[in-house]
Amino acid sequence: MTYRLKTILFLFIAFSFFTSTAQKDKNTTIYQYATINALMEGGFDGDMTLAALQKKGTFGIGTFNELDGEMIGFDNHFYQIKSDGKAYAVVPSQKTPFAVVTNFSKDQTFSSTQTLDLKKLYALLDSLSPNKNLYVGYKIKVKCQTIKTRSVSKQTKPYPLMVDAVKKQSVFEMQTISGTLVGFRFPEYMKGLNVPGYHFHFLSDDKKSGGHVLDLSASNLEIEIDFMDDFELHIPNNENFNRLNLTKTKAEDLEKVEK
Repeated sequence: MTYRLKTILFLFIAFSFFTSTAQKDKNTTIYQYATINALMEGGFDGDMTLAALQKKGTFGIGTFNELDGEMIGFDNHFYQIKSDGKAYAVVPSQKTPFAVVTNFSKDQTFSSTQTLDLKKLYALLDSLSPNKNLYVGYKIKVKCQTIKTRSVSKQTKPYPLMVDAVKKQSVFEMQTISGTLVGFRFPEYMKGLNVPGYHFHFLSDDKKSGGHVLDLSASNLEIEIDFMDDFELHIPNNENFNRLNLTKTKAEDLEKVEK
C-alpha cells in the first residue's frame, strides 16, 4: 500500500469516526414520566423527584404532585407556576406525577416579526417542522401583546378526574410581557401516552409569572426547534397509579383540559 493510499484511508476512517461520534452526541431522546391518561384519571402522585428528573433532561414541562401547579424548565432551571400565577424556583426534593423532558439541542432556528395568535403560531411551526411523525421540542422567545395562561390548584384525596379539577383552574391574562415558551409536539399515534399536537408552557423574562398557554398575541419570535426520534417512558409503581383504569379517557375530555 502506498503512502498516499494509507493517508487517504486514515483520513476516511478519521472522518467516519468523528461523524459517527457527532451523531451519537446529538440528543434525540424525549423522556417521559407517567402517561397523560394517568393524569387525566387522577394520577396525581408520583415518585420521581425533580433531582432525578433533571438527570433525564434540563428542558421540559409537566406538573407537580397533587396537581400543584404547572412545571416549566429550560436553561438548566425549573419553575413551578402555582394557582396564584406566581413562578417559584423548584427544590430537588419536589416530586412530579407527569413530566416530559429532554436535553434540548436546537436543529433549526427561525425568526419572525409577525404578530401571531396561537393558531397562527401552530401553523407556522407546522411549516417549519412538517414531519408530524417525529417528536419535536420548541423553545420560543416571545414579546406578547397579550397572553392567557392557566394553573391548577393543589388537589386533595380522593383525587378528582383532571377534567373536573380544571373546572376550578386559575386563568391569568397578561399584557405587554416578554418571556419564553417551552413545549412539544407529539404525533397522533401517541394518544393515551401524551397529548397529540402542541402543548406549551410560558415563563416571563423576570421569572415571576407564567403557566399553561391557552392563547396569545405575540411578535418578535425567536424560535429554536429540536427534532427527536427516540422516546423513553417510565411509569410510576405506586398505589395511586396502579389502581387507575387507563382505558377510560375520552378525547373530548383531553381537549377540555388542554384548551
